Amino acid sequence: MELNKVKLKSFQVLGWFSVITGIIALALLNISMLSGYDLSFMEQLSFWISSILISGLIALFGRNSRSLGLWGIGIAVYLGIFTAVIFILGWVIMPFP
Repeated sequence: MELNKVKLKSFQVLGWFSVITGIIALALLNISMLSGYDLSFMEQLSFWISSILISGLIALFGRNSRSLGLWGIGIAVYLGIFTAVIFILGWVIMPFP
């Protein structure tokens, strides 16, 4: 009985981890773009996206944490698409610096 509660709680913790990590990643991306400084965050963006995706996918297996997992996966997909679109637009404007 107690193990079932721990399992449900771990799914919720992973769901909240994916959402909070996604929000922090979005905030760091905005700060780096608005300030104009090259933060080390941009070099680790793939690590952030993969950790958000993995924890979101694990959170999908719990019934109570399914919405949190979907939010985390949505944020990670948005970060990936946004980064790809910004790269493509920058490359179209100036392909060879």
